[in-house]
Amino acid sequence: MKSRRKPRRWIPTLLVIAVIAVVLWALWPKGEDPPAAPEDNRSAPAPADTAQESNPAQQPIETAPEQIAAPPDNPTAQPTQAKVLAIYNEGIEKLQAGEILQARTLLNRAYYSGAMPPETLAGLRTTLTELANVTLIGPGSSTNPDDPYAFAYTFQPGEVLARVERTLHLHVPWPLLLRANNLSRAEGIQAGRRYKMIYGPFHAVIYKSQFLMDVFLQREGLEKVFVRRFTVGTGANGSTPAGLWRVRLGGKQHRPTWYPPPNSSMRGPIPYGHPDYAFGVKGLWISLEGLDDATRDLPDYGIHSTNDPTSIGKAASLGCIRLADDDIELLYQLLYEHWSTVEVRP
Repeated sequence: MKSRRKPRRWIPTLLVIAVIAVVLWALWPKGEDPPAAPEDNRSAPAPADTAQESNPAQQPIETAPEQIAAPPDNPTAQPTQAKVLAIYNEGIEKLQAGEILQARTLLNRAYYSGAMPPETLAGLRTTLTELANVTLIGPGSSTNPDDPYAFAYTFQPGEVLARVERTLHLHVPWPLLLRANNLSRAEGIQAGRRYKMIYGPFHAVIYKSQFLMDVFLQREGLEKVFVRRFTVGTGANGSTPAGLWRVRLGGKQHRPTWYPPPNSSMRGPIPYGHPDYAFGVKGLWISLEGLDDATRDLPDYGIHSTNDPTSIGKAASLGCIRLADDDIELLYQLLYEHWSTVEVRP
């Protein structure tokens, strides 16, 4: 007769652990798998002359209430504030430990949750701006092999930066890649060396009544990364139409001739350098085309530099969006024709 086996007392404990793990997995926010970068250029370590990651100083949290909160990515499934604060605190711990990429992911997740306390958003946005500079767009910003938005690419003899950008489908203007690699000219790129590449596109949201523009990076399947907030000028008497736009193909122009719209008291054409030239010294113009029912049939709207800096932060234009000189220069490097969207909210 076979002896009777004793019950395995560890089985109930194992089942409890498994249940807890499943619950935690279900509750934790998840991102999609990032698109794969070229194998021969992503896996190798960064070159010795690549700038090292730095730990941006944590800015004090401002206590003044925010009028504009970060819009939630999924308004129908917002997490609780307690859970979002736990994500935020974990992000701050990662930042203090020098784990920059993990901090960027967690802090952006908290920022775009729609559940952060309003009084914390300004300080968090300052930190996210610094993280975007360090990891993505700042001059000489570093590369991390785990970053889904950036990778190191080795240039081959005869390769040209603009053509490489198109071949890799990066959807970012090549001058931004120069900025990220601390280069002034594309001719400075050398064959056999590794340079930072960025996956785009970047997008913008304009809060018309608050004269604010937020720029973020988002590729399909990946989480948003906050990049920068700008103060803008908008159309007088609400003349900047709300709705969804994108940067028109061929719509980014430097020093184009200005043709005043019919509601202007001036008559064109007005060339660059004329006292009445609306785009100022920088002469930068980003033409927009409408994508929804509210904007599709509206021509001649765009974003531009201005000859009247005092109008920034006011409703004073003929309907277009105005930026200060330094801001429009950076925005011009960020937005990509046909791929970058611009949403105008009331």
